[in-house]
Amino acid sequence: MADMKPKTGDAPASEAGRRRRVGRRNRLRWIILGVIAVAFGYLYVGGSSGWYNMWKLRNQKSQLQAELNELESRNRDLTGELELLGGDAEADEQTRFELERRAREDHGMARQDELIYRFPAEEEDTTEVELSDPAP
Repeated sequence: MADMKPKTGDAPASEAGRRRRVGRRNRLRWIILGVIAVAFGYLYVGGSSGWYNMWKLRNQKSQLQAELNELESRNRDLTGELELLGGDAEADEQTRFELERRAREDHGMARQDELIYRFPAEEEDTTEVELSDPAP
């Protein structure tokens, strides 16, 4: 029965070995947990359906929506203009007026006895005037 007793010199060695194994297991667990965290972080933030990509797509969608609204407005304007210009100039006074206006403004046309005066576009005066308080 004397053989069954643990030796005093072996106990610290086996304890140290067990600590090393537990330390290695903990380190391995932390490494695996870190890899999983990095993978989830990449999928959440940087993947094709990640936060950053969704943010870029939302911005692109809002820009495209603004462009679409602008193009739809221009389309309505051009459709109205086409309807106006497509009418009979002899029968409709507004159509004749619009055709003459477009010919004058866009093509520089004038009637035979008319003189055309063109003035340069006025620039806004952006100078600031400093007002001083009158002395009492």
